Amino acid sequence: MPQNYDIIIVGAGTSGSFAAYHLSKMGFRTAIIERKPEEEIGNKVCGDGIGSHHFDQIKLEKPKLGYDAETVFKGIKVYGPNEKSYIIASGEGYALNRYNFGQRLLKMALDSGAELYDMHQVLQPIIEGSWVKGVIATNLKTREKTEFQAKVVVDASGAIPAVRSKLPEEWWVSEKISREDYDICYREIIELDKEVETEYAAVYLNTEIAPGGYWWWFPKNKNIVNVGLGVQWTKEAPNPKDQFEKYIRPRIKNHIVKIINRGGGIVPARRTISCMVWNGFITVGDAACTANPIHGGGIGPSLLSALKAAETIEEALETNKPSIENLWSYHHKYLEIYGAKQASLNILRIYLQNLSNNDFNLILERNIVSNQDFLNVVYNGEIRMNILTKFGIAIKLLTNPSLLLKIKTVKNYMEEARKLYLNYPKKVTEFESWQKRAKNLFNEFTEKLRH
Repeated sequence: MPQNYDIIIVGAGTSGSFAAYHLSKMGFRTAIIERKPEEEIGNKVCGDGIGSHHFDQIKLEKPKLGYDAETVFKGIKVYGPNEKSYIIASGEGYALNRYNFGQRLLKMALDSGAELYDMHQVLQPIIEGSWVKGVIATNLKTREKTEFQAKVVVDASGAIPAVRSKLPEEWWVSEKISREDYDICYREIIELDKEVETEYAAVYLNTEIAPGGYWWWFPKNKNIVNVGLGVQWTKEAPNPKDQFEKYIRPRIKNHIVKIINRGGGIVPARRTISCMVWNGFITVGDAACTANPIHGGGIGPSLLSALKAAETIEEALETNKPSIENLWSYHHKYLEIYGAKQASLNILRIYLQNLSNNDFNLILERNIVSNQDFLNVVYNGEIRMNILTKFGIAIKLLTNPSLLLKIKTVKNYMEEARKLYLNYPKKVTEFESWQKRAKNLFNEFTEKLRH
């Protein structure tokens, strides 16, 4: 016997629970399908950090210290490979209690009327013609299969999308993501026998320890830290756990009281997928690649994408026809608030992944990028002209200027990427030509770095 809902949401993580909260509060009959048991929802391998400004953007009550927040940061220090020079991105942020935060969002959804089917795994979407009409899921306890039908299916299932990846290849929304666009990560939450600084989170750039990524040190309180590393998932990528054991463990092994939690995961670190909707279908969070390409932070943008998706679905269902045309405005809502910056930062990430440890040390030691410059890049996705002048001076001091010569090219392509995504097509019929321009832009930039 099919189960019928207005909305089916696959995944009860940050984006899924937040979308379910808004949609059920709007009066839609909403179901959440989740593989984990209810009591484990919220457990996830993550850096656990989020900027305070995201809560202002989405009008969500900020985390409470002692419940869903462990500490408050003044900002993030980004260290070079020598671990002496650094720049600071100032701005209040939280080290979350990830589990309690996830449980808080789930409770908000359930209290608003959403129904949870935990311990259910989605097997496949239900497709009728060019429409998504629901999903088929199996109960992991009883192995019974259930058909869930809905007007709209929301894929919030994470970095390996349970629904989007099973849609027909010719549908734009089923875009395949290159493995090089993912970071593979390993992290531990550790109690130490010594006190640590809690005012700032720390990120360390080092191509030997974390090629294509970084390693981090995020205090949760004076004696507990979230420490881990992420590497770009290339064919030559080292195992992040092996890197942790080789480079990070020796620094702290004599101070470990206990390991509270450990685990690995993957994070999409790129621009959003080009098309995030289809007839009766919309995708949010990591399933749509909404994480920040530079620091991999995904909690804030996943909340933003969930909110904008819910608003779009409400508008579409007013017409009672959630077609691709009526869901199309989701792109404009999300790209304007965050996604265009992501596209710009995706260009910067490609550039940074080609720099050496010597390059990183030079940039930080000579103060080529000031705290304010860095803040502008991180929050606005923009490189200012004064950075070009300082890079030019630094390059004259080098015998091998390397990729630093190409910073003006990086600036130009970042601006082009941002502009292109802010001018996302208004009509579905214009998408393919826009997508071609986007692909050409990123391919062209990658080629320029090679020559």
